[in-house]
Amino acid sequence: MQRVKPAQRSGFVSYLAWGYLFIVIVTWFAVFLFGDRWWPVTVFLFSPRWFVSLPLIILVPLAAWTSRRSLMPLFAAAFIIFGPIMGFCLPLSTSKDRPGPVLRVLTCNLQTGDYDAAALSALIRDCGADIVALQECPPELKVAMPKGWQTVQEGELAILSRYPLLKGGVQQALHPPHQWPRTSLLQCIVTVPWGKLAFNTVHLPSPRYGLQTILDRATLFSLSRKGLLIEETRHRRRVAQEVQRAISLSSLPVIVAGDFNMPADSRIYREVWGHSYHNAFSEKGTGYGRTEFASMRGIKVGVRIDHILAGNGLGIRVCEPGPDVGSDHLPLIADVGGQK
Repeated sequence: MQRVKPAQRSGFVSYLAWGYLFIVIVTWFAVFLFGDRWWPVTVFLFSPRWFVSLPLIILVPLAAWTSRRSLMPLFAAAFIIFGPIMGFCLPLSTSKDRPGPVLRVLTCNLQTGDYDAAALSALIRDCGADIVALQECPPELKVAMPKGWQTVQEGELAILSRYPLLKGGVQQALHPPHQWPRTSLLQCIVTVPWGKLAFNTVHLPSPRYGLQTILDRATLFSLSRKGLLIEETRHRRRVAQEVQRAISLSSLPVIVAGDFNMPADSRIYREVWGHSYHNAFSEKGTGYGRTEFASMRGIKVGVRIDHILAGNGLGIRVCEPGPDVGSDHLPLIADVGGQK
């Protein structure tokens, strides 16, 4: 039996390493170009993306043993996976903060009332929040607000503020598999000491129903059901566009906070929201900033789908996820102020 020469082993491992890097780069570009446009990439967009790194468990030791030069493409692949593919953020923005007052904004999805009201009340008080956006609120909101705060609630959306609130527009949309429309947008005018601003909380339709339908334990994907995910993605795009158009009618400084049900690298997000608004965590957050943890066919998935956006002269100073308040979503907290 002919033995495999070291040079042959080295060449084979090098081929595997560079081939793997190529696949990782293609995956990266696919997410950028086709996330929420082509259904297989949409599935990946909301999946545990770390599974792309699993070949490294075998390839790195193999390269260290037979071809150390092959570690270079493997390290490059790891950098891409744990960086842009998984959505790692660093506060590298070069924009300069304009001196002046800052608003602390907190947003949280309350999982249709399945939350710890005492923990949320303590967080609002202790973090020094000025305006709070809540989604999936129960009919009776059991949050102990500081003295003098005001509340506006419409359906499952609520805005709480230490400053005067004037209720604005409301929009509803279907959120499959629910059969009746749910509130997707609640607008308010907030009178702060230095003027007025437009504050909006949103809860956009989720892709969860389409994703759960297409996933199959036996075959991984049930291709016969992909039409539901495709139609659901079109619906999510339409609702996002309608909500954004309503928000864009105001010329006031604007803040949008809530559960967008899409990550920042989604094509829908980038086309609808990415050009006009500053994303708080994308610009000033550190890490992955996952805000929602769900189970897809038994697989735990963490995604960053809750966002705080600022526009029309407002920028972001600080942003970080808050502590667990009992919901399947983590709160998101940001300081919003002026920007040059």
